[in-house]
Amino acid sequence: MAQATILLTQIRPILELAETSGIDTASLINASGPPAENADSGKAPAEINIADYFRIQRDIARVSDDLTARFSSRKLTYKTGHFVVSQLQQAKSLLTAMESLVEHFNMMHGDAYNSLRFSDNRVSLVVDDSSFPYRFRGDQELTQLIGDCLLIKTHCLLDSLSNGGADEALLRVKLLRKRGPVIERQNRFWTVPVDYGAPAYELIYDFDLACQPLRIRDQVDLSTDGLFARVISYLEDRRALSDHQSVTARTLDLIDGGVTLQTEVARKLGVSVATYRRRLSEEGSHFRELLLETKLRRAEAMLKRGCSVAHTTEELSYSDIRAFNRAFKRWKGLTPAAFAQEFQS
Repeated sequence: MAQATILLTQIRPILELAETSGIDTASLINASGPPAENADSGKAPAEINIADYFRIQRDIARVSDDLTARFSSRKLTYKTGHFVVSQLQQAKSLLTAMESLVEHFNMMHGDAYNSLRFSDNRVSLVVDDSSFPYRFRGDQELTQLIGDCLLIKTHCLLDSLSNGGADEALLRVKLLRKRGPVIERQNRFWTVPVDYGAPAYELIYDFDLACQPLRIRDQVDLSTDGLFARVISYLEDRRALSDHQSVTARTLDLIDGGVTLQTEVARKLGVSVATYRRRLSEEGSHFRELLLETKLRRAEAMLKRGCSVAHTTEELSYSDIRAFNRAFKRWKGLTPAAFAQEFQS
């Protein structure tokens, strides 16, 4: 997979949406590293890795309790991401996983935006968003970028669950946008032929490979971040660890994905626990603090969307409200109740 990135200028309305939702996009963008050098004009426009795009989308979705990240005028409860992943986990082949995905997303969106088409020993997962209620419908370039990334997210979800079965079976991709003089940064993701100017988005798979029995991964993330966490983790697993992303950032991704044991995080990063601790220490981080930060970020998101302090305390498995109040106040400088009141006002 080539390095898929997105220009920040392309997603300015999304960044503004995130900021109005109370999300600190600056820290995420800064963690992505400096822009690439350009020999002709000094520095290229600032860009982020596509995994960071999905992080921004995830954070909007989490804070607003809307799996569409407010991209749609029709809201989906955030926890439906967990539901979709748990349903896909029961599939016995890539084909049945695709059938499950189509069925459940159509059911949740209340319309037949997704379908399967069979022809010439191929099966296509078709996404027709021509009537989808996009918030940014008036901005064609942004809407097409969102559609391109949606297709990438869908394939990543299927491939992560099928242990590479989707990648092996993928033959071709179809996009709505017209072919330009260069490949769009986000579409560098694809390693198969891409057709432009299609009437709908399509992921085209080999039918025989899609029908082969496969063992969907047992260790599927069952947190409320199930869908986004799985896609982000998948993209980062396919991205060289030696690039600009820190071990701290990778750790936060894994914790968000439900990996809460230090030994398991070290194993996923391919290093010993001692080496892992040393690298965290070099970056000024500690595993226990990162665990606490993740828990408190989830608390912040819950309070912003109107959850009570008592419910948040219980959901995050704190022993009592006083312990939660102390931890949250050390982090934000306000008690949870005061923070929620300030945000709502």
